[in-house]
Order: sequence, then C-alpha cells, then structure tokens
Amino acid sequence: MTRKKLVSVLLGSAATAALLLSSAPASAASTATKAGTASARAGIERDSVSCSKPRGKWANYSWGEGNTTATIYFNNHCSHKVSVKIMFVRKGSVGDKAAKYRCMTVNAHTKGKKKFYAAAYKPYSVSRVARCS
Repeated sequence: MTRKKLVSVLLGSAATAALLLSSAPASAASTATKAGTASARAGIERDSVSCSKPRGKWANYSWGEGNTTATIYFNNHCSHKVSVKIMFVRKGSVGDKAAKYRCMTVNAHTKGKKKFYAAAYKPYSVSRVARCS
C-alpha cells in the first residue's frame, strides 16, 4: 500500500470511529431521558368529567402528591363552570378507606393548578357535583 492510500484509510477509519463514539452517548442520554420521563409519569393519576355543553368535551384533572401537599392540575374544555368533589384517602389505608372530601370549582375554558394541604391523605378520585357549598 502506498503512503497516500494508507493515510486516507486511517483518516476514514478515524472519522467513522468518531461518529460512532459521538452518537453512542447521545443515544444513551436520550434513552435515560425517556426512562426518567416514564418514571415521572408513573406517579401521576388522572380523572375526567364530561361537559354538559359542548357535548363530547371533558374537564380533565390530574394530580401528583408530595410529602405534605397534593397539587390538582385542571384543564376545563367546557363552556361553563365545572364543580368537582375530590376524594382524599388516608395514605397507607388498606380496607377502611378513611376519606376526606374537598370541593373545587373551575371556570370555563381555563387550565391551572390548585394545591391542597393534606399531609396524611392522598387524592383518590374526582366526581362531578352540582356546585360547591
């Protein structure tokens, strides 16, 4: 092999190796990011209530719990206010379902969040009520 051909072969091999090495950490990082996102979503629970108007739309709720608080996220697609009763159950309760209820009213076409302080309780379900009293 001549010196010129040997240099081009070595440069080509080095470029290929550099591409392979630079893409490996990026794919590993993206895999780790996807796994982290999936584990973060695993702790989120969701519930919805249907709208009176327009038909086929929903008011969506999701929540995640912290040590002493629970944050309820909402997205109301309805053209009217929606009131819901949120059931909180005692953390660690197996059979007794010791529950507390909190009421929340959400304006039409809004999204946001509300924080509830419930150290020994966690959100369990959302059900529609006529109005909060």
